[in-house]
Amino acid sequence: MTSRCTYAALVEVVDGDTELIARLVEEGVIVVRDDDLAIVDVDVVLVARTLWRDLALDWPGIAVILRLREQLARAQARVAELEDQLAER
Repeated sequence: MTSRCTYAALVEVVDGDTELIARLVEEGVIVVRDDDLAIVDVDVVLVARTLWRDLALDWPGIAVILRLREQLARAQARVAELEDQLAER
């Protein structure tokens, strides 16, 4: 779920890893709205942190995983929507 978050709060969520936050901004995962406010899905930031720190994946690999994760979530939502439509019949 996308929400508004301050830069300082994001840095706190990732235990002070400003390099990770800067890279996520560069990759477009975090959208900066002004000097201290960003639009972000904190769950995606946490997944990226795990992939970066714990699994030591490179950024192209992280980008693929984040993109596939988003596509899977959209597909699951669409399947649920279609199931609801079928149940109404």
